[in-house]
Amino acid sequence: MIMAADKQDKVLNFSIEREQSGACSSSAECEKNQGKNFLNVPNLRFPEFKDDWNDYHLRDLCTFHSGGTPSIDNAEYWEGEIPFVSAVAMHNTHIEKTPLTLTEKGLRDGSKQLEAGNLLLLVRGSMLWNKIPICYNDVDVAFNQDVKGIVPNSKTTSLFLLNWIQSHENRIKYMVTGTGIGAGKLDSEDLLALNVKLPSLIEQKKIEKFLSLIDERIETQIRIIEELKLFRDTLMFKLLSPRKNWEHVCIHDVAMVVGGGTPDTNVKEYWDGNIQWFTPSEIGKEKYAIASERTISQAGLDNSSAKLLPANTILLSTRATIGECSIAKQECCTNQGFQSLIATTVTPEFLYYLIQTKKRDLLSKASGSTFSEISANEVRKIRVCIPTTAKEQEAIVQPLSAYDEKIETECKILQLYKRQKQFLLSQMFI
Repeated sequence: MIMAADKQDKVLNFSIEREQSGACSSSAECEKNQGKNFLNVPNLRFPEFKDDWNDYHLRDLCTFHSGGTPSIDNAEYWEGEIPFVSAVAMHNTHIEKTPLTLTEKGLRDGSKQLEAGNLLLLVRGSMLWNKIPICYNDVDVAFNQDVKGIVPNSKTTSLFLLNWIQSHENRIKYMVTGTGIGAGKLDSEDLLALNVKLPSLIEQKKIEKFLSLIDERIETQIRIIEELKLFRDTLMFKLLSPRKNWEHVCIHDVAMVVGGGTPDTNVKEYWDGNIQWFTPSEIGKEKYAIASERTISQAGLDNSSAKLLPANTILLSTRATIGECSIAKQECCTNQGFQSLIATTVTPEFLYYLIQTKKRDLLSKASGSTFSEISANEVRKIRVCIPTTAKEQEAIVQPLSAYDEKIETECKILQLYKRQKQFLLSQMFI
């Protein structure tokens, strides 16, 4: 069992102190301050603290622990009471519930447990090219081999360390290297060697308490969005329930099914082009997929199994994460974790909502020993029921689109809160 760090209290206020302004009012003052490191305090600071911050390495402040994944073919290991953290569960700052759960047997035979009050850091996955997911676990969790459990020692606190990592996200992103299959990875030894400037424990706790207020507002906004999505989904299933005069067809009758691929990550000229290249972790959260974390060149497209997809293609994840989808806003391609749908006899928006009601069918047809996957042929054979007229299809799409527009507005508000948090991180840490 990995032991938890102490839980922290809530916060009050803060004020601005720009102690480290390098300007000296006279040559005498400059001479007095000669040799002083003005970068040893942040731009934004509570006024009662005056001492310089001290230098440490990350290994001085915490320990890293590795996770694991029990066999997905053993039903005794899954759908238990223990939250199981993988990349798909690491989109928010706090983790309490996860899409997958383990039984006690699954934990014992194939994973590791992290006690509540510690941190989880993604160290392998496609998300690392764009962000560094770091989460605080509010409950005991298990975690897979792509995640490191981080247990702080008495020199720091979990939430301060979480905020420090978030404040240095751009620095850490430069440490990401390729795995050869499109994913990124972080080396644990490189991470543990990172230099960390640390204030007193009292100041750490005050910083974390203030920033927790921003995090709470962000979490509230996330819940607002989740509730709107729940209402939208309830309406979607009601509106798309089959009716007597509707036509029963297969997916291949209403759409073309197109797979994806990954260019060789070791060939530099295949990457950083002008073609969006999506991975499953990037879709499903919003209706439209606008910008991918990575892009490929025309040479990368020509020398891989990836296909150029037109705008309004439904990007459907069919490997590991199954059944998530978004509409491509522009021409793009995907990795091999997709069987994308190009609408032929229905509108793209109608197909987008329709395929979301078939997630259970997609999951039931998935197979695989290393990870779950559904083939293009199985996707083509999925049975659907559709209105026979375009007018009736449009009548279904309109209210669902209205909900999605509201969700999009709330998502923009969420992004403003996140930008506020990023500004504070840039000013309150060094």
